[in-house]
Amino acid sequence: MVKLPFFDSTQSSSSSARSLYHPNIKNFNRRSLQFECSFSILNPSSLSRKGLDVHIVHLHRLLMRFQHLESLSLCGCTELNDSGLTRLLSYGSNLQKLNLDCCLKVIDYGLSLVASGCPSLTSISLYRCINISDDGLETLATACLSLKCINLSYCSQISDKGLKALTQRCRQLQAVNISHCESIRGVGFKGCSKSLTHVEAWSCKLNPEGVTGIISGGGIEYLDVSCLSWYPLGDTLLGIRLSSNLKVLNFRMCRSVSDTSIVAIAMGCTLLEEWNLALCHEVRISGWQAVGLYCQNLKRLHVNRCRNLNDNGLQALRDGCRSLSVLYLNGCVHVTPFALELFKSHRANVCIKDEEVMCINPYSPFR
Repeated sequence: MVKLPFFDSTQSSSSSARSLYHPNIKNFNRRSLQFECSFSILNPSSLSRKGLDVHIVHLHRLLMRFQHLESLSLCGCTELNDSGLTRLLSYGSNLQKLNLDCCLKVIDYGLSLVASGCPSLTSISLYRCINISDDGLETLATACLSLKCINLSYCSQISDKGLKALTQRCRQLQAVNISHCESIRGVGFKGCSKSLTHVEAWSCKLNPEGVTGIISGGGIEYLDVSCLSWYPLGDTLLGIRLSSNLKVLNFRMCRSVSDTSIVAIAMGCTLLEEWNLALCHEVRISGWQAVGLYCQNLKRLHVNRCRNLNDNGLQALRDGCRSLSVLYLNGCVHVTPFALELFKSHRANVCIKDEEVMCINPYSPFR
């Protein structure tokens, strides 16, 4: 992927034009372009400077020049608006991957241009595209039926209505990120395809029906519902017990998850390889016993700062979880040094780490 410099509005038109003929981008058959206004390249603090962004005319020239692009990243181009995407109607037919992260001025019309011009799109990231609504998402879902991966995190105007259009029309969908989408409850996932294997929904306001919707397709292998908002009618996570293919589950900071759900999930999700229960304060002895007894494929377990993990709970984990290789443990005030040393002596093959990390999926489409 060639990384192009951002354009400064203080440049003369001739110097801007010269930048389009950088020696690294002479190949007219180039398949991938990434602008250096991307947050992954440019120091975010420099984005506050006026004029540092992609000019519409520059983008249009580049799209005219490189007509075989399959991947385009405009991540961090905060001044890019809908008119900047019009050339995709003519030159976007081969585009499969598009990154519009933090393109704050792109609205539903811009997304309709993407939908019309990029019918081959399989992956799109709209992180913090705060002006995209259900209407734009419905248009995209109607036109781009081959979509496999979409990042909608922090898209505050997206609700279950738009999500339903996406999951019902895009039947090849594999990965969805709805983290911090405060209007989504999860019911839009109901009836999703079995191809959906990866869902990230941290800091969401899911309800029980929404959780059931997420796993309704039967294909979920990776589920992150960390920092789940409190639900007034009780524990929302019991439905996950039906996810028989689940391998990675992140409950970090799900402070209201109960032993009832932990027991049911441990019994139902026997393929689990990693489970993050850090800061799950309501998990008590019956929950830890169930994890030890039923999670025989579990390789990595996170129990950092669990208030109700005590010596008996640690013993249950020690005597069970026969495949465990890493235990992330610190800040558990009711676990005594003696119980910890006993664990180490009985399970010398388990690496106990006092660091606190998230569940890391090296194959995540969003990293």
